[in-house]
Amino acid sequence: MSTMFRPRAGRPGVSAISHLLGSALLAAAPLAFAATSDEPLATIPVPGGAPPVVASEPAATPAPLAEITVTARKRAERSQDVPVSIAAFTADQLDARGIQSVRDLTTAVPGLTVTDLGGYNLIYMRGVGTDIFIPSAEPSVATYVDGVYFPSGHSLAQSFGAIERIEVLKGPQGTLFGRNSTGGAISIWSKDPGQQAETSIQTSYAPRYNDTRTRVYTNLPLSDDIAASVSAFYNRADNLYRLDNGSGDHLPPEIGKGARVKLGFTFDDDVSLVLTWLAGQQRGTGTTASANVDPSPLLGATLPAETRDYVVTANAEPSLVTDTRAAYGVLKWHLPGVDTKLLGSYYFVRAHDYVYDFDGTNQPLATYGANSEYQRFVTSELQFTSNDESWGADWLKWVGGLYYLKSRGGYDPGYLRLLDDVQLPTQQLLDALPGTLGTTVRNLLGDLPIPETLTFYFTGLLDTESYSAYAQSTASLTDWLDITLGGRWQHESRKLARSDVGLGNLGGGVSTIYSFSPEQTTATNFSPKVSLDFRPFRDVLLYASFQQGYKSGTYNIINIFKQPEYVKPEKVTAYEVGLKSEWLHHSLRFNTALFQNDIKDLQTGFMSFTSGGAINLENAGRARIRGVEVETVWQPLRRLDPGLTLNANASWLHAVYLDYDNGRGFNDTTGLAYQSDCTNASGEYDARLASCHDFSGNRIVRTPKFSRTFGAAQLLSVPGGTLEVAGDWYYNSGYYYLAQNADNSFEKAYSVLNARISYLYERWSMRVTLFGENLTDARYDLAQFHTDFGREDSLAPPTTWGLRLNWDF
Repeated sequence: MSTMFRPRAGRPGVSAISHLLGSALLAAAPLAFAATSDEPLATIPVPGGAPPVVASEPAATPAPLAEITVTARKRAERSQDVPVSIAAFTADQLDARGIQSVRDLTTAVPGLTVTDLGGYNLIYMRGVGTDIFIPSAEPSVATYVDGVYFPSGHSLAQSFGAIERIEVLKGPQGTLFGRNSTGGAISIWSKDPGQQAETSIQTSYAPRYNDTRTRVYTNLPLSDDIAASVSAFYNRADNLYRLDNGSGDHLPPEIGKGARVKLGFTFDDDVSLVLTWLAGQQRGTGTTASANVDPSPLLGATLPAETRDYVVTANAEPSLVTDTRAAYGVLKWHLPGVDTKLLGSYYFVRAHDYVYDFDGTNQPLATYGANSEYQRFVTSELQFTSNDESWGADWLKWVGGLYYLKSRGGYDPGYLRLLDDVQLPTQQLLDALPGTLGTTVRNLLGDLPIPETLTFYFTGLLDTESYSAYAQSTASLTDWLDITLGGRWQHESRKLARSDVGLGNLGGGVSTIYSFSPEQTTATNFSPKVSLDFRPFRDVLLYASFQQGYKSGTYNIINIFKQPEYVKPEKVTAYEVGLKSEWLHHSLRFNTALFQNDIKDLQTGFMSFTSGGAINLENAGRARIRGVEVETVWQPLRRLDPGLTLNANASWLHAVYLDYDNGRGFNDTTGLAYQSDCTNASGEYDARLASCHDFSGNRIVRTPKFSRTFGAAQLLSVPGGTLEVAGDWYYNSGYYYLAQNADNSFEKAYSVLNARISYLYERWSMRVTLFGENLTDARYDLAQFHTDFGREDSLAPPTTWGLRLNWDF
């Protein structure tokens, strides 16, 4: 066993929610007296100071339901003991289900929606998220890797590589996880170096798109005090889409590659250090490959809608390359009464060779892209945690710390090109634009002289500096009652460092037409948390919590015709009551949560060239999300069929804008974008005005009312090892992509069915899996992109099947 980094011991809506929870408890209470097993859940320590995971028993005679130890409160605890709604997955569970990226988590976690646009993961959890893909619009669901904050949503985890586990923390996590975790947090833990040599290899092949994925991990002890580990992956697949523009060109394949190197040092029993370096690249098209399935009236009646059949007719060949580099270190120091941790990181992500056919048609109307779009972050954190030697350790646990972040990011430059590759004077180009587009562009140019070309270059850079301090403590008032109090103070400065717009000329240069004034805004916030935990029966935890989350204010950095605007901070106030329980001798787990999120100054996005900028971020006013989540895992025939496990999870969300009277959208008749104006001549609000577009009461984007999963797995003992037959079904009731809830922005309900058969040859620790994904060939979008030119779709993969090999030695 490794000695390195070993873990140490350690309103009406609210009334309705309470009534539903009370009913559930009354129905379940008789089971409490059946849960009489005294068998503890076995755990084993793992290298690198990571929390212990459950020791597995022979597959045909499973132990009580597998437990995952998580760090949702910055200390190792059983997931069932933490008063937070959590979906956690071990490495084996992720491998079995073929989950290799953040986007894959959608079909495993109801209430979580991950779509992609322009290389960004747009994550919504419980109706809280970010629907815009620019560097100044950071995600509302914070992503952490090995405890280090990675703020960018730009394809951070296209492939996880070898990891220990993933924790999906639902609801605001502002106290302990800080800025921009208003929707929740996704915490990814990779393997740390240890004193036991090990190697694992995973490779898979799916013939439909020649999809090959290979992952290798090895750990080597270099001495009694030093160990190193290396994880690398390489994925390649033919593009889902084929290009049909008459040129015979083929879209490039999707290639992902990366490596992570870790060095672990043990200086003595109390001090350890882990240094990590990682690099990755994603090359191909991603969701820049899209088809215009509903052309805008702005283009007239000359362009037919394209089909949802994995074909694009783009005249500008889509492409995207994303490079990621990061280095971070974690120093741990155990002292009598306190464990100290120092974390520092550098993170850089850059998108280049970025080309997006903005109109999505075979006509050379508009192309959007970036020569260099980047984000650079430096972070540091000093954390203090109580331990078994702390004062009052038998009844009091606490954690606190200081955090610092500094970053710069933006476009340097990006561009929007109209009538690409058409060799005509600009005046004739404007006359050649279809529909009313030529008149619209003339109006936007205003008093500017007609330029030589219609290529707009924009440079927008945003600087951020943030300081925060946090503390949280849990006191056990009795054997059955705990109270948790916490809070986080944050002071942040946002500076629009540069915002320029230029027009290209025939000589290849750029003439600056606007240089907007730099601006700076500072904001201070305090986010509290209060939680009460009750344990009325053995293996039953009831909790009620109040907490707030804070998302930083920011600036629009892509404004072509007007001064960039400041977007106010978003604040979320969350109320939640929940139940975590196990019954029938630990063969049935039933967890549920009922919650309400009240959002003030919700940040939301809108994309339009004719509304003053290609991509806009704005505040939508107030919003509210009410929801219920249920999670069950059941071994129904433990004596007769101990290898059978069933699981079912569900989420219901009622997510609406309460106050959104200045919404931006597209006119159904003209296709032009509009800016809402609900103020009459007297300066009063008047919803009857033709210029007023009030989205109050509309559904929040990218948030389905219902989503649910059902899974079944059967393990059988067979000669030489075990056989597993399993399937997973996911249902999504559909959601809107536009806040105006236009009919053409609705993603219809869909279901995804996956299945697998695997054989583990125990002597060699080798597993072979035959898998099938999306077996019903459901057509649903990874992205919908709505612009002045219409709706562009990027479809999720169709039915695929293949073989996967795992070998550990």
